[in-house]
Amino acid sequence: MRHIAIWAILALFITGCASTQQTTRSGFLPDYQRLKPSDTYPDTALYVSEQLKNGALKQVRTIYLPHFEVWLQLNEEAKVSLSPADLAKLSIYMQAQLQQKLSVHYQVLLAKPQQLGPDVLTIRGAFTQIEFAPTEMEIRDFIPVRLVYSAGKSAYLMATEQSEVVTSVSLESMFYLGESQEPVLMMSAHKAVESVVKQSGDENAQAVKAVLDIWIDNFVTAISKSKTI
Repeated sequence: MRHIAIWAILALFITGCASTQQTTRSGFLPDYQRLKPSDTYPDTALYVSEQLKNGALKQVRTIYLPHFEVWLQLNEEAKVSLSPADLAKLSIYMQAQLQQKLSVHYQVLLAKPQQLGPDVLTIRGAFTQIEFAPTEMEIRDFIPVRLVYSAGKSAYLMATEQSEVVTSVSLESMFYLGESQEPVLMMSAHKAVESVVKQSGDENAQAVKAVLDIWIDNFVTAISKSKTI
């Protein structure tokens, strides 16, 4: 059952609409050679230690949650259409939402504790890709239901200065138990959803939050279940 528990966490954390193996290698993770493409979870590469597979999460009582970092490549920054201030707010948003929802089940610390005991799980993460692609310009095979454009719909979007886009976000994450410098889990995962945003880009940050909300809710649900499985 413990073996099932950790994979249930991963399954919910990375559930998305993708069907191809697309992951990033930003340099955030210490060792990409240990990541293996998942046959079960699309657009995901994973490393899970034997320690974690054997139920180490059950002893966790405290989660240390630093800010999510931003590790975007220069060529990706041109596609982001977000200001540095927007990216900083997204990092704060991710941390705040995880803190709020995980606090129901764990003590969640935003500042590094003086002692990292074996019951402390550190979760570090980084945004490694954020991209907006017009749906009418680029067909994505991992979008399960294609939006069909009609003359009326196109006219409405044009009149309201909105457009439909595929919002793509990639995350890299690693978990540490206690004072160990060896990650017990590493992950590179990608998710994309369709959104309607202002053509000026004013709503781009909100579109990214919609993707992050899926990740946050699924992850919190799954990791809280690890306490009882």
